[in-house]
Amino acid sequence: MDVQWYPGHMTKARRMMEENIRLVDLVIELVDARIPLSSRNPDIDALCKGKGRIVFLCKADLADPVKTEAFLEYFRQKGMFAVAADAREKKAADLVRRFVQEACREKIARDRARGIVGRPLRAMVAGIPNVGKSTFINSFAGRAGAKTGNKPGVTRGKQWIRIGGDVELLDTPGILWPKFDNPLIGIRLALSGAIRDEILDKHELAVWLLGFLQKEYPGIIENKYIQNAAGETPGEEETAEALLLRIAAARKLLMKGGEPDTERACSMLIDDCKNGRIGRISLDDPAQAPAMDEERIRAASQSEKQKTAGRKNYKAGKSGRKASEGRGKPWKKK
Repeated sequence: MDVQWYPGHMTKARRMMEENIRLVDLVIELVDARIPLSSRNPDIDALCKGKGRIVFLCKADLADPVKTEAFLEYFRQKGMFAVAADAREKKAADLVRRFVQEACREKIARDRARGIVGRPLRAMVAGIPNVGKSTFINSFAGRAGAKTGNKPGVTRGKQWIRIGGDVELLDTPGILWPKFDNPLIGIRLALSGAIRDEILDKHELAVWLLGFLQKEYPGIIENKYIQNAAGETPGEEETAEALLLRIAAARKLLMKGGEPDTERACSMLIDDCKNGRIGRISLDDPAQAPAMDEERIRAASQSEKQKTAGRKNYKAGKSGRKASEGRGKPWKKK
């Protein structure tokens, strides 16, 4: 299953981030705690090179707490500021505010040495679609200053939000990257709600999810969908296709004639996964963190090369047009 989604407005958003990165002191990268590796955009690495970074694992209340702690430890071992919380909680904003000060300690010291005191620290808030950037900013600011919604693509333009007198946040639209080389990344992003439903093969997505849950969280399907509803449990070797039929029947999702409606069952499973109704699960595996990080670094390097090549081609084309314009037909006196 190959899930890809990169609409045109993301190219524009990426360009806006490129133009504004020089205005900020650090980047607060928001990732989904259920997929903290799959939701790290390699383009953000390429764009934010040389800037301080805080990794905020949003939606931690929906993620597997054991795996979340393992991911936090992994990020910290790599020397990164990392925090996991529900973006709506005040303690999350307090933690991030402290990390902002720590991440910018050297810059604050340099400013003081030059006699600059009280200048607000500027941070760009970046991440994938529907990760919770606007919710995070509103929690940070203590007011509804940024648009929010449980669907990808709500924030489209550039927004500066002043937080007290010491921090300014630049909210940016959620962006993905042009191609997911690892197909599992596209699947996990889709199940987190980062990709629009219209382009998804819901049946394949639901079958993958059921297989994953059977392996990683045995018993969760029975407890949530079958045992509680119909008083029976599926066999250990039951296929995902057979499970879909049983889930549809147990939840009374039926077509005319009484046949189980697996299409509706697929939609229900995907929607429940996006909204955390299945339980506290994480789709990324901490054991895969080093390998996935290497993959992301390679993708960031490739993105940087493409960006550099694009600039060269643009400049070459521009100079070529100027030269062509200068070689007009010789003027003849009539």
